[in-house]
Amino acid sequence: LFGLGVRSMGIVYSESNTLGSGLSELGDGGLTDQGYDAVKRMNRTGIVIDVSHAGDRTAMDVVEASDKPLCISHCGSRTLTDNARMLPDEVFQAMAEKGGVVGMEVAGFAPRTEKNPEGTIECLIEHLEYLVDLLGVDHVGAGPDTLWGDHAGLYRSGPMGTVRPRLGTGHFSRDRPTDLPEVFDSGEMVRDLDYIKGLESPSEFGNIAKGLVRDGYSDDEIAKVMGLNGLRVIKACWPK
Repeated sequence: LFGLGVRSMGIVYSESNTLGSGLSELGDGGLTDQGYDAVKRMNRTGIVIDVSHAGDRTAMDVVEASDKPLCISHCGSRTLTDNARMLPDEVFQAMAEKGGVVGMEVAGFAPRTEKNPEGTIECLIEHLEYLVDLLGVDHVGAGPDTLWGDHAGLYRSGPMGTVRPRLGTGHFSRDRPTDLPEVFDSGEMVRDLDYIKGLESPSEFGNIAKGLVRDGYSDDEIAKVMGLNGLRVIKACWPK
C-alpha cells in the first residue's frame, strides 16, 4: 500500500477485520497479532495510523503498540457525548503521550452534547475546548467529517440511514446488551442525520477559527488546532 501512495490509513472501520475490532461490534477483542504486525510495519514504512472507528480496546492497543505518533482523525470525547462513536478520555491521553493528535468530529449526528443538543458549531467548540483542557493544545485539531454537496443525504441513502433499525448495529435482529454504550444516542438519531449548523460543508471550516477567536485563543493556538498539529504528526511519521 505504501508503494501505491498510501500515507495514512485507519486500522479498522466500524466493523471488525483481521487487524482488530470496530466500534459497532458487540465485543472488542483488541488488536490481533496480525494487527500488531501491521502497526509495526506502518511505523517502519511511514504510514500515519488512524484509530477513529476502532473499538475502545483496539484503539488503546494500537496506541500502546505504535512507536510513532498517531492520529484519531475524526472523533470526540465520550465524557461529553455518551455514544460508541466517541472514545474514552484514557485513549486520548495515551495518544497524547505518544505525541499524537485528535481531530474533532462534526458529522451531524455524532458530537451533540447535553449543553448543545441541537447540533450547532457550539457542540464542536465545546468538545475542542474540553480536549484542549484535557490534553493540551498541541494534541487537538479539527477533523470535520463532511463533504461538499448533500452530506446528510449520503448518510441517509447508505447503511447508516433508515434501512437499519438502529445505527451501528451490524445485524437486523440483534440487540445490543444494555451495559454497552449506544453507537448513537437513540433511534431518534436515525431520523436526525443532519448537518452541524455552521459547518455544513468544508467551505465553512473557517467558522471553527472564528469560534476559537471569540473564546480567547491566541493566533498560534488556533493555527495548531486548524492544521499545524496534524502536520507535525505527518512529519514525524512520513519518510524524510
